[in-house]
Amino acid sequence: MHHMIRLTAMEIKNIKNVGYGRLEFSQGKSGSILGIYGQNGSGKTVVVDCMVLLKCLLSGKRIPSHFYHYINALSKSGHVTYEFEIRTGEDAMFVQYEVELTKNGENNFYLSGEKLSTKKLKEGEKTRLTPVFDYQKGEKELFRPLKYYSAFERDMESMVALGVAQQTAENFNEEKQVSEIGSFLFSKKAQEVFEKAQGEAGKIYALTKPLQNYGLYDLAVIENAHYGLLALNLDTIPVNVDWPDAMKPKITGIMLKLTDINVVPKEIFPYVKSTIEQINIVMRSLVPDIRIEIYNAFEKLTEKGKDGIQFEAITIRGEARIPLLYESAGIKKLISICSNLVACYNRESYCLVVDELDSGIYEYLLGECLEVMQEKAKGQLIFTSHNLRPLEVLQNEFLIYTTVNPNNRYIKSAYIKNTQNTRLSYLRSIKLGGQKEKLYNETNIYEMELAMRRAGKVGAHD
Repeated sequence: MHHMIRLTAMEIKNIKNVGYGRLEFSQGKSGSILGIYGQNGSGKTVVVDCMVLLKCLLSGKRIPSHFYHYINALSKSGHVTYEFEIRTGEDAMFVQYEVELTKNGENNFYLSGEKLSTKKLKEGEKTRLTPVFDYQKGEKELFRPLKYYSAFERDMESMVALGVAQQTAENFNEEKQVSEIGSFLFSKKAQEVFEKAQGEAGKIYALTKPLQNYGLYDLAVIENAHYGLLALNLDTIPVNVDWPDAMKPKITGIMLKLTDINVVPKEIFPYVKSTIEQINIVMRSLVPDIRIEIYNAFEKLTEKGKDGIQFEAITIRGEARIPLLYESAGIKKLISICSNLVACYNRESYCLVVDELDSGIYEYLLGECLEVMQEKAKGQLIFTSHNLRPLEVLQNEFLIYTTVNPNNRYIKSAYIKNTQNTRLSYLRSIKLGGQKEKLYNETNIYEMELAMRRAGKVGAHD
């Protein structure tokens, strides 16, 4: 059964410097785009962090231990709610997934609550949001509603497996002194139990399975950390490959080594090849004189003794062949984003989240890219940016601004009309105000000059 999944809103409480913020993602005729703008430290990257969190939770992976520091310094716990629309043929459902992370001493945190609720979406009908799975740490039942829970209670084996799933979801690694937290609901053990459920309780798996697939295959988050590595010429680039269903359980994505020789299993190589072909088609339209090529591919045994193919990735400009390692950071970033943009352009459920989409990309090119995505993309693109060029090409409904008020971090602009140049209007509302919330904390050029002069005098005569 084909499910179309779309993230429609997100609510953030006490994560980093966001006391409260709600983002609604505008749903276009086919896809949806959202650009997040605002001054440094005003909560743009928090959105990306919350998407990393979502990917970890849905795909049953561990939440990075540094998320402890993401819970607001003055609060005991942080809370994120994600809202989705899931369409299956003619049927549409609204799904809400809430998680709460709570600090437990220094450097340790745990999953204190996890709740999945749903309601049918029908034209003209009001339906109630009902919980399908509700876990609150410390309750005597492992989870509610009781009508589903009782289906498992009778079976000792299921109860043991669920108990183990709940415990492993909040492990503290004594050796490394870090929390190893994951989702209880989406953990492998719990999913195996829910998959076997008969009758009413089968609802849990019917809802979690499509969400898990979304987390594994359709949600791509490109954090700035990836590019930090690219700029240092160190590492690998994340590449999206459209795997056929039969291969999906085995693999979720692939990291291409730039600096080094890649060895991939033989059955995977054709997909890597076609992905590079996809990237080339898009790269040609962005940077006309460049293409990537697989260089020197030959058969080789992998470390595990299976058949593999060894190759290097190089770029070709005119006659010159350049190892990818020596390409500029901007080109590497484009290469990585390209394969994800292709997926976002063509796949309805695909959601691509990019932190600082504008860093390292030529401003005009960025605008052109977004214009194409805005008009025709089927998937969802969410990005943060400092560069104001996208404001000239994106329609106003696709933009959200961060404010200086921690308790109302995200707003749609009230006074900017689509006919105006959004960039100018944004700059004007920073200068003149007029929005319900302030977009920028005043800086004063004379004070900056004075500060520069003063700082220059420090230590001059010691």
